[in-house]
Amino acid sequence: MSFELVYTSARRGLREGASGFCTVAATDGMPRALHEKLESLSGYSHSEAATGAEPPVNHSHMTIRLQRNIYHVVSRIGDAGIDYTGRTNKIAHHLALTGAEAERYPHGPAALFSDCGFWHADWDSDPETFSPNRTPSSYLEPVDDFGTWADVFGDAGWAGVLGHAVADGLKPVSIIVPNPDDTMMLLHEALQLVSPRDRWKVCFSTYFSRLAPGTQCHWRFVLDGTTEARKLRARSLGLLVDPRGSTGDPPDGNPFVEAARDNDPKRVQSVAKSTTRRGTAAVSRTGGGGSQVVRTGRRRPQQSRHPASRGARRRSIRDLEYVEEFDDDEQEDERPRRRKPRKNSRILIVIVLLVLAIAVLGFFAIQ
Repeated sequence: MSFELVYTSARRGLREGASGFCTVAATDGMPRALHEKLESLSGYSHSEAATGAEPPVNHSHMTIRLQRNIYHVVSRIGDAGIDYTGRTNKIAHHLALTGAEAERYPHGPAALFSDCGFWHADWDSDPETFSPNRTPSSYLEPVDDFGTWADVFGDAGWAGVLGHAVADGLKPVSIIVPNPDDTMMLLHEALQLVSPRDRWKVCFSTYFSRLAPGTQCHWRFVLDGTTEARKLRARSLGLLVDPRGSTGDPPDGNPFVEAARDNDPKRVQSVAKSTTRRGTAAVSRTGGGGSQVVRTGRRRPQQSRHPASRGARRRSIRDLEYVEEFDDDEQEDERPRRRKPRKNSRILIVIVLLVLAIAVLGFFAIQ
């Protein structure tokens, strides 16, 4: 069953007594935990770079787990002008789908944003309760080229960097975009390089500012001129695609890069994850200069001598795994664990024995 929620600033919210930033519309029967989680995902950063221009809209997809349920959350979050108090306003419209419902959209989550009549960009009505299973239509057709990537970044092959990152273990990629109007087409074109069965695994944000707790974001589109873009150029902790000051080109020979340049995405849509992980081309993060591409072969990872470091590495790798693998994590957690003897308990036993020995010796001494 799908669920919707609309969150904005209003005089009166859906819940009795609610006003200000609150839920103004939601699906009847929505679980309380899901309701609260969707409200917490409604953040929006009023752009530093949007002076005199149309404020950017954040189209996003993320996966969340609540108890034993996994939801695909597709969201439209944008500026909503001025609220009833005269302050800046925002509006967030969320749609939570189960895995079975997501399968009805083989083109992936980005295609759901093509139904403009479904998504609320403002709210001037009374609070409303939606009927269950309201879902958008998917009108978006597959693209036959990567022209937007060629126009914005000078080389359509950069789209292949995103496709390769998905096949190579869902590695996160940050993309600095000069114009937010291009972001949706950049996203849609890059998704053509992802196998249809994996498109719902890709979590993305077309106006990324920060990572919400308990979520992942594999493709992070960042608006140029913002604080986040400056941080990325100063120190990017992952793969970075930057149209300004790039010191390299997409790796020649990488099948995803070549597929984007040749406008032939079907060539790589069937590439298995395990096969791509053994590839010979990869993109590294850069310093302040921009994107740098390096050629790499198979490299055996160095093992740290410190157990704490090994544990940190395992956690960092685990963070890249797809959220639907949480069920496996739960099964691991449920395995019986051996209890290790506690050091404090052993010390206590020794003390008790010493006291008893002293008492016995004292008793015989008195006799």
